[in-house]
Amino acid sequence: MCLLHFPVLGLYVYASTESIMKNALSKIGLHKFASERISTEEGDIIHIDRNGDITRSEFNPAPHYYKFYTPHGWYDNYDYYGAYEQTLLDLCHCYGVDEDDVLLLFEYGYTADEVEEMLLDHSLLHAAINDIKFGAGESLYENCYGGAY
Repeated sequence: MCLLHFPVLGLYVYASTESIMKNALSKIGLHKFASERISTEEGDIIHIDRNGDITRSEFNPAPHYYKFYTPHGWYDNYDYYGAYEQTLLDLCHCYGVDEDDVLLLFEYGYTADEVEEMLLDHSLLHAAINDIKFGAGESLYENCYGGAY
C-alpha cells in the first residue's frame, strides 16, 4: 500500500501500489504539491482521525491459502498465487478483462503490480498479450479477416 500525506492541503491519499499512485497523482495534478510518505507494513491498521492524527495497531495476517471452484472442479492455488494475485483474478472481470488473459500474464512472469497497471490501461494489456502470443508463435493476424489471413 502507498499512503501519502499532503500537509498543505490537509489531505491523505492512498493506492494499492506506488506506480498506481504516481499515475493517479499526475492525472489530477496533485504531483505538484509536496507530500510525505507514511510508512506501512503488512498487518498495519492505521486510523487517521478528522484532525489528521494517526494511531496505529496491527494484526497478524493469516497465511495466503485459498480454494475456489472453477468449471473444472475445486482449484487449490496455494502453490501458485498469493492474495494479491488472487484478488486481481477475482476482479479482472470488473475491468472488462478475461481471467484467462490475467492467468497468461502471470504464467509469463508478469508481476501483480504490472498486471494491476494493465487492468487500468488496456493498451498495455493488449501489447503484453500480443507479445506473449507472438513469442509463442501465434500470428498477430489470427483474428483478422475471420482468421483467414
